[in-house]
Amino acid sequence: MKTQVAITILISVLITGAYAQESEYEWRFGYQMGTRAPDEINMTEAASTADNGAVYANRNVPEFAIVAWNFEPSTNPLRFKEDTRKLRGADLVHLGSTHTDGYIVVKDGVIIHEYYAQGMHQTTKHAVYSVGKSWTSAVWHDVLLKAMKKKVGEILPELKGSVYGPQTVRNVVDMRTSVYWYEDYDDPESPVVISGSATGWDFKSIETDQISFLKTLKKNPKLKEGDWYYVSADTMLMGLLGSKLKGKHPYEGLRQFYDALGLEHISGTIANLHGQYSAEGGQYFTLRDFVKLPYAMANGGMINEKTVITGAYFDDVFSADEKKKAAWKKGPYAEVMPEVSFYSNQWYVVDDNIAFGIGSYGQFNIFNRKTKVAIAKFSTYPTGQGFEMFAKDIPWLIEQAKAF
Repeated sequence: MKTQVAITILISVLITGAYAQESEYEWRFGYQMGTRAPDEINMTEAASTADNGAVYANRNVPEFAIVAWNFEPSTNPLRFKEDTRKLRGADLVHLGSTHTDGYIVVKDGVIIHEYYAQGMHQTTKHAVYSVGKSWTSAVWHDVLLKAMKKKVGEILPELKGSVYGPQTVRNVVDMRTSVYWYEDYDDPESPVVISGSATGWDFKSIETDQISFLKTLKKNPKLKEGDWYYVSADTMLMGLLGSKLKGKHPYEGLRQFYDALGLEHISGTIANLHGQYSAEGGQYFTLRDFVKLPYAMANGGMINEKTVITGAYFDDVFSADEKKKAAWKKGPYAEVMPEVSFYSNQWYVVDDNIAFGIGSYGQFNIFNRKTKVAIAKFSTYPTGQGFEMFAKDIPWLIEQAKAF
């Protein structure tokens, strides 16, 4: 297995180099790709603010990674039909005011809106940040669903004595682990900054693997078991659990899922030198490929007439008992995201039909399974944790998901 991992990483590194500028538009339009990050060597530094290079970093993620795994286009790509309509003036104003890089609306397999800011193209790959959490949930959903009652220590014995050891998979996927965590990218002691060495987001210590990092995490004394709190490490752990349960290297697991989704362009993810990927938010896609997960969710899990996402997953995402709903309402995001009813398996659930994933700088996947509408949005807010802009974007996107 170690030999296979080493070969995979070597191939990945070679692929990354080969595709650093793989298409003509990147040579012709490179000057429009946004402010180049000055001398930063990792994503945490390069994307600190839009003024210091986040636009460039968001569109050129692999340049800042220790390892970037790239995936070939699908052997059976899904290509949407096009019946593109002109955006209303008010919608264009909203897209501009929320620093949108790309926006797409697909209904019943037809693109009805598609928008790109200067320097963005149909083949531009963009960072998705924490929307990647929803993707990780979907990638490994088939094996994780069967293990919800198991404890992490049973599946990964090396974590048995850690804060995660006694946690159930159910608590992990719903972010109810009561692990001490906070996301302050300006604080070098913040767990999310320290985690960068384990996920491939920076070069401070390429020796750190994800298991050893997870072992360092402690319980949050202010949280009770079952309380909801945003912990990106939970999603990192999901990638490890899914790979172990599936019996596949994570590279192969992702490749198979992306192939089944019908991705038509090169996609990828940040990873580390231990063959572990940034499951919590290191993925990058083109806009038309990014919308394919919410499209599958809106389309009953079907892609190219094949089931990619099972009915059991839909039942899981949209099911919540009173404890789960109460946990969300007592959590720190309920007040700033009043549209959300509960959090389930890495999705923010609005009602019986609408759910969305959200990421730093204004990345969104949202779908409405009643109207079969799927929406994706790339942005580069002035700051990564732009809560004021999230407060503008979320209700607007929900409105769009209901409007068509």
